[in-house]
Amino acid sequence: MLAALFAYLSLFAPNFLSLHNVSTILKGASLNATVALGFTIILILGQLDLSIGAVVMLSGMLTIGLQPSCGWAGGFALALGAGLLTGLFNGLLVVKARINSFIVTLGTMTIVMGLMHLYSDGGSKSIDDFRFADWLVAPLVLFLPPLALIPALLVALFSVFLNRTRWGRVFFLVGANPEGAWLAGLHRDRYLITGFCLCSLMAAAGGALFAASLSSMTAAAVLGTRTLMTVLAAVIIGGTLMTGGKGSVLKSYFAVLMLTTLFNGIGCYGWGFEVQIFVNGLILALVVLYEAYAIHQHELLKGQRPDLLREVREGTVFSACASPETAEGESNMQNRDRFPMVCLTLTALVAIAAITAMYFKFASLPVQIIAPDGATTAYRGLPEAAHRLDVFALRGTDGQPYLFPPTDDPVVIPERPEDPKRLPETDRGHWWDIEFAGWRVEKAPMPASPGDGPAGKRVILLKAGDHPYWTAYVRGFHVIAEAYGMQTKVFNSNWNVDLQAQQTDQAINEHPDLIIFAPVDATACTPLLRRIHSAGIPCVTSNTIPCDEAMRYCLAWTGPDDWGQFRMLARSFADALGKSGGYAIVRHMPGSSCFFSRTYAPITELHDYAPEMKLLAMDTANLEADASLQLVSAWITKFGDQLKGLILADDGFELTGTLEAVKKAGRSDIVIVAAGNSKTGMDSVAAGETLALTCQSAEGDGALAVHTAARWFQGEPIPPVTYLPKHIIIRENVDGFMPAQW
Repeated sequence: MLAALFAYLSLFAPNFLSLHNVSTILKGASLNATVALGFTIILILGQLDLSIGAVVMLSGMLTIGLQPSCGWAGGFALALGAGLLTGLFNGLLVVKARINSFIVTLGTMTIVMGLMHLYSDGGSKSIDDFRFADWLVAPLVLFLPPLALIPALLVALFSVFLNRTRWGRVFFLVGANPEGAWLAGLHRDRYLITGFCLCSLMAAAGGALFAASLSSMTAAAVLGTRTLMTVLAAVIIGGTLMTGGKGSVLKSYFAVLMLTTLFNGIGCYGWGFEVQIFVNGLILALVVLYEAYAIHQHELLKGQRPDLLREVREGTVFSACASPETAEGESNMQNRDRFPMVCLTLTALVAIAAITAMYFKFASLPVQIIAPDGATTAYRGLPEAAHRLDVFALRGTDGQPYLFPPTDDPVVIPERPEDPKRLPETDRGHWWDIEFAGWRVEKAPMPASPGDGPAGKRVILLKAGDHPYWTAYVRGFHVIAEAYGMQTKVFNSNWNVDLQAQQTDQAINEHPDLIIFAPVDATACTPLLRRIHSAGIPCVTSNTIPCDEAMRYCLAWTGPDDWGQFRMLARSFADALGKSGGYAIVRHMPGSSCFFSRTYAPITELHDYAPEMKLLAMDTANLEADASLQLVSAWITKFGDQLKGLILADDGFELTGTLEAVKKAGRSDIVIVAAGNSKTGMDSVAAGETLALTCQSAEGDGALAVHTAARWFQGEPIPPVTYLPKHIIIRENVDGFMPAQW
């Protein structure tokens, strides 16, 4: 299947067949391939380990967090030790307490994830030493880097161990027939405990390698979830039975490569992450069906003697009894055994054809532009004259301009404190390096502008994830790109640092004229931007602001002034509460710049503007409605009348859950402010349920990034940071921002 998929994509997928892209696939598979080794062993034993994703995240966090004090060797050793202890804990509970492995590892997953958040304070950890990261991704043998060679070496070692040693073969016996293994005098329990230890150890190794390759680690839970689901799918596709007794680490490795190659090919076609989700779901469905069929066949053949049946087929025993009818029946049975694989292949081909048809159907749809008079114009592939449109006259779906002409008003940047980290977190100077990242950083040598304008230039957008805001962002991005005559492609990392790292290498492989990069993580993006810079490709970062070090490697950053807007919002919030009372903050996704700006901008502003106000609690709900509902409900119960106000990092799903919690508690007195100006938020402001929102034009966000790229192509000087206009939306002005963009 891997060979067939690789051949198909080599022939038909643009920019797929190259040594750089092959290296990208192998590096991209390294995390899941390493974790899959241990997971294959645990499935061979007939057990399950749901904690591998959490172990990946904890070990990666420990590796980076301990590196400054313990070095790489100490960081790796302690991270692997943590994984080994987790596996030992799982094994002892399953073996000694006789608790089902699903229940045990589900609990362990929650505990380990909690420990990871405690250690990281819900954010990220990073280091400024990139030498080891550079070595891991640099070619070592031919075009293969150590990050690709290490998993391959581990696969070879585990294959020899399982298939060529007495101890390795016992794993299969214990998984296939635990009672038989016990009756044979084998230490069954020891092998089960060893299996759990190896599984967690390999998960820890994968997490440590991944974190080291980026010199950072994020606390975003999506990484662990994606790792678990991908590894589970790959190991089953590789032929390992969930009932135990059968499996191959080599086939699991090839299955990981196949899934990574498939997602890489989808990216080469320029298809969105929704196509990856569809294909991944289709593969999982087929795998589950095939697994059910394999188990059914196993039950039918249980108790038969394959050695005697083979002798019958070869005619060495009972040859006189073997009739033509018998031989024909055995042949039919073999054909029936091949039937599921034939169905799987045909279904995959039909799915590929259907996806291709859908892509070309939707790719041919025109883009609409709203002119100043309100008329809409549908177009695609405009003639050159049309590319001289006045982009400042174009308006978004809410009637607001996509872009505003630059002004001469200077942005006032305060002096940087001598050591910001020594200041308390309630002092705005503590956050200077994050709030004003990129303003005064010394840029690395940048590519020279061609000076020939944007028409015909190829631009790739690496966006952070799926969200209604990002749908509107891409809409504005495409409209302005079309107006300038640019060719565009969009990659969606779905909030996953691992996937964004792979997509960064894919984008480099395509050698575009410019990359627009919206980082998933403010610090983990640094080595990715360094790779883009080393390839000589100009880059503009957008939306979520990178750390100061990362800003050295990009031309400029564009997006909303989250810090400035939340300071404005905090003052409106304090005025509504009479500058007194307790408040709580529902935070953004861990690791992103919004996680810090939408938390500490109001905290530091209120510390100076309303010192009588008290912060009662803050926590993240990962932009989920249910999590927000539970979080706010718990706060209302815990703090009672002390809780006077809530500050939300999102006015979409977080606001939906918060409003439901407030309604259930009968607390209409709680003052709510939020970020966003979505339809949910603005309807809530119009209804008087929410006091105020920050105005953050999603379409304008995407448009501003492309416009900045166009200015650079024209040879114009561009500032290091360009903000969107700042507004606070209240009940009196909400109609001016309707209809909502998302």
